[in-house]
Amino acid sequence: MNRYTAALVPGPTVVPEHLVKLYQERFYGSPDVEPEFFALYEKTCNNLSELLNVKTSEGSSVVIQSGEGMLALWSAIKSVLPWPFDFPEEFRVLCIGNGVYGDGFSDMVKQLRYPNVKVELLSFEYNEAINVEKVKEKIQRFQPNLVTAVLCDTPTGVLNSPAVEIIGKYVRENNGLYCVDFVSAGVAVPVDVNGWCIDLGLLGTQKALSCESTLSIVTVSERAWKQIEKVNYAGYDALWPWKNVVQDQLAPYTHNWPHIDALNEQLILILKDVEGEYQRHREIAEYCRERAKKMGLKLWLDGEVEYLNSPSVTALVVPEGVEWQKLDSIIKARGVALGGSYGKGANVIFRIGHMGSQATLENVKLGMDILEEELQKLTN
Repeated sequence: MNRYTAALVPGPTVVPEHLVKLYQERFYGSPDVEPEFFALYEKTCNNLSELLNVKTSEGSSVVIQSGEGMLALWSAIKSVLPWPFDFPEEFRVLCIGNGVYGDGFSDMVKQLRYPNVKVELLSFEYNEAINVEKVKEKIQRFQPNLVTAVLCDTPTGVLNSPAVEIIGKYVRENNGLYCVDFVSAGVAVPVDVNGWCIDLGLLGTQKALSCESTLSIVTVSERAWKQIEKVNYAGYDALWPWKNVVQDQLAPYTHNWPHIDALNEQLILILKDVEGEYQRHREIAEYCRERAKKMGLKLWLDGEVEYLNSPSVTALVVPEGVEWQKLDSIIKARGVALGGSYGKGANVIFRIGHMGSQATLENVKLGMDILEEELQKLTN
């Protein structure tokens, strides 16, 4: 297929040319037998720990698995949920959501059909903030062993930074494990795994990191490792086999050396100016939203809740009288790739992904110029 004129899909983002060149120029042997691979894996995990404030000195660590970002969600859940034949006592899971992925955690747990696992969903409207006091009340009543949350729910672009931090500290006080999906916000916004008391932090490489959609990342606290060891889940997506990968020089399967190398290259660049990376995303997001308003478009998160918009993605309401599928096909024919939405937002919301390599003024301005031209044709 042809390259996009303006790529604004909220992931996977465009892989930058310097990484494409890296794949072409470097030779990668077998990661199963080369110590050089394990040295690179360790460096990459250390760089992720620095970026996300993972306290390795306190027993926490980072696991990089081969698979798209959803693998991180499944590996985290399945690695800590106790197998009913070994642990028949009730294990309670509370899922907190104000979007597709937040609510979706509940569906994932239910699909496993563990008779000893009781899951409850505390769901808020998709255009409102998580009510922290209601979450605290629910935790007090339900006493969950595991709480799940999402930092940025991509289909609606809602960012839950303050709530995620407050909830994490309350979960820790109540002796639960805390699992947070920050797949679409990590690198675009600050993530403090240790400070937010996150036991299982989930990240993918295809969003703001702008790598291929081939790696999933899980940060694991010492508390989580104890539960993972107890459960001892052993599937392809299991976390326990990764506990001592570097020390043992042995991975559970043949790993993706080229893409770990690319990930590390991106991390090296990002760590040179982390605050600049956050600032770049904020500025481009602000430009995108102000431009959208001038075009007469309405933000999905508007008015009193406009502060909830993530720096990584902007969700806009499909204009009255316009069909999203038709608009999408028209702008795609002109080389502009945007994103629709899912669940309650399907055909109601469309999204502009300004994260990672796509968060440049030139790219977003060009995409918005073409979008404005085509919307004028459709609405006049």
